[in-house]
Amino acid sequence: MNAAAALVLAGLMLPQERAGDKAFPEPRAADVPLVEALGSGVAWLVAHQAPDGSFGSHETARPIEVLASVPGSQEAFQVATTALCVIALREAGGAGADAAAGRALDHLVRACAVKRQSGLEHYNVWSFGYALQCFGEELARNPRSPRAAGIRAACERLVEKLGRYQTLDGGWGYLSLGPVPTMQPSETSMSFTTATILVGVQRARLAGVAVPGTLVERAVAEIERSRLPDGAFLYGDYLQYRPRMGINERSGSACRAPACLYALEQCGRKIAPSDYETALADLLVRFPDYQKAGVRRPIPHESWFYISGYFYLYGHAYAAYALEKLPAEKQRRLAKLLVEAVLYCRDPDGSFWDYPLYSFHKPYGTAFALIALARARRVLGVE
Repeated sequence: MNAAAALVLAGLMLPQERAGDKAFPEPRAADVPLVEALGSGVAWLVAHQAPDGSFGSHETARPIEVLASVPGSQEAFQVATTALCVIALREAGGAGADAAAGRALDHLVRACAVKRQSGLEHYNVWSFGYALQCFGEELARNPRSPRAAGIRAACERLVEKLGRYQTLDGGWGYLSLGPVPTMQPSETSMSFTTATILVGVQRARLAGVAVPGTLVERAVAEIERSRLPDGAFLYGDYLQYRPRMGINERSGSACRAPACLYALEQCGRKIAPSDYETALADLLVRFPDYQKAGVRRPIPHESWFYISGYFYLYGHAYAAYALEKLPAEKQRRLAKLLVEAVLYCRDPDGSFWDYPLYSFHKPYGTAFALIALARARRVLGVE
């Protein structure tokens, strides 16, 4: 593996030093009812929305952060976080949720077309994926909304930008560490980044937004190439010749597999219920301790199997989408485990977080948690 690929895997940190234990407290698994966790999570988001409707910011009190240069990368994080919060507020409902989601939507329509920061950093593809999912779900929910025309125009612009930033291998990645950055990224795609974007693209497509078929098919092919015979998914195309590296083992892939399977099915590929069951069992039954071991560690990929803390709530949110693909008799057992796993990251103030990231970690973490808990609530029939 060359130096550039190693940096992708290791992550980029500024500055290169560790923060003390006090700055990164260990999570204390919460023993609260599901309904209370949902209500307090929604209340936290409503209380921490910025005046312009967005969620999260570049501000930090910590001495260590992932590389995310201003303005582009920070704007990308904010758009992606805000879109996730809208999705979560719509899923969970509750006092103030609709009003907060509306303000956030107005902000997203204005701000979603984030520019790439540089040839190195293109986190903006995350913002496009989550914004498209958010917009597509809004159009499906209320196609005659006064916001609909603006949302459709924003979707068309984001689809065009995704085509511009689609990596030559067919998917999308968030960093290009090669010696010669190119306008259309020529570095590696990441399986889970591609999956996230495809879910958003398909939500918009179902709402009537035009999407080039070649854009989707090339991305689907990238995820299919990443799928290993044992059910794991490669972290990225650049590791195709190291399939037994820890991050590509089923334990290292457990937070990616539900998203990748779900994205493939959304794009028309047939996924057997047994494949979903294997992926959810890896995450919730076989390897949960490895996933928890990475939570809140500030250095990316330093834990077992190169797991990063920011995989955790992402993986469990997509597990909630995958859960509904199982036979009914198996959903309930796994839904209970999913709730327990998400509550592991709950703070006493009602928020959730798995990785320190400027001031985005609590909004995005709470959003992922609410998506997972709201869907688990429906499976469990909790009122």
